[in-house]
Amino acid sequence: MKQYLPRERFKTALEHREPDRVPIDLGGFQSGITVIAYDKLKKKLEIPGETKLSERNQQLAEIDESFLIKFGIDTRYVFSKPSANGVLKEREDQHSISYVDEWGTRWEKPYSSFYYDPTEFPLASASIDDLKNYLWPNPNEASKFTGIEEEAIRKQNNGFAVCTTVSGVFEQCWYLTGLERILIEIIENPKFVEALMDKVLEIELSLYSNLLDKIGKNIDMIELWEDISTQKGPLVSPRLYRKIIKPRTKTLVQAIKSKTNAKIALHSCGSVSWAIDDLIDIGIEVLNPVQVSAENMDTKILKNKYGNILSFWGGIDTQRVLPRGTVQEVEDEVKKRIDDLAPGGGYLLAPVHNIQPDVPPENIIAALETCLKYGIY
Repeated sequence: MKQYLPRERFKTALEHREPDRVPIDLGGFQSGITVIAYDKLKKKLEIPGETKLSERNQQLAEIDESFLIKFGIDTRYVFSKPSANGVLKEREDQHSISYVDEWGTRWEKPYSSFYYDPTEFPLASASIDDLKNYLWPNPNEASKFTGIEEEAIRKQNNGFAVCTTVSGVFEQCWYLTGLERILIEIIENPKFVEALMDKVLEIELSLYSNLLDKIGKNIDMIELWEDISTQKGPLVSPRLYRKIIKPRTKTLVQAIKSKTNAKIALHSCGSVSWAIDDLIDIGIEVLNPVQVSAENMDTKILKNKYGNILSFWGGIDTQRVLPRGTVQEVEDEVKKRIDDLAPGGGYLLAPVHNIQPDVPPENIIAALETCLKYGIY
């Protein structure tokens, strides 16, 4: 059988054709490894050197190229950068360390915690009029894109599928108001939510246009993170989703599509089966993370219903199997997802979400090695 290069394998699978084996993703902001888990993995594999952060809030590790090669990882990531001109308002006390991002949201990590979470929301009490005077981030700042084009070209020329991740409109909005407020206001004061979403959309349209001017020709998949569900069902009512959130997400997706031929993926944790037809309607081509522990997310059913038009990315359970399962259970999990999702192409194997500190290195190795052996077409 023909041996595919990683990028060719990735593109073939996401075009709903079968390459030589199932492609594997690892290292994104929703498919990464936390520093603690990665340090244990490096010790197990005797990988030398200090671990670097790739993402601050989730405390994700920058994965060594030697590891990515060893386990056949087909993807490589590039990301836009924080503003070089922004003032990072860091604060440290006896309980925690925190900082304010360029949107004005404070992210805080207690010393007892593994992560940073949003704790202070600049628009928590804002009115529509306040939005006009708010100090919004500058989407045209060149420092956000320094070196990204060269990095994307280099990784693509090395034969890898190049991916990036960007924020959706709704998720960025609740980082500004707090989730509780936006869930209340979308019912009681929808005009405020629509005004806020329109402003965030305006900024993101410019920001992603500038990003894709740099890497649009050298990118293979763009992931839009936009959580719209809980593990039981919709985060907001489907009616309000379709009236307020969906049209703005569609505008963003169509603008991205006008600047690149990359596949467009949407990341939403939880039970998203209720929204899959909507996601297809707005132009989403890849669904992530396929949270198999959530309700109505049976991989066989999803593949049978949507496998001809939608690709699936993720699916390896991070809620129970990877952290607490045996090696045999991990192997069985990988085989099940390949059996359910891989026939005919359309599957990119990855953990459901970032690999957490309590995941044993043996289970990470077992998942990847099983895919390399069992995922051959």
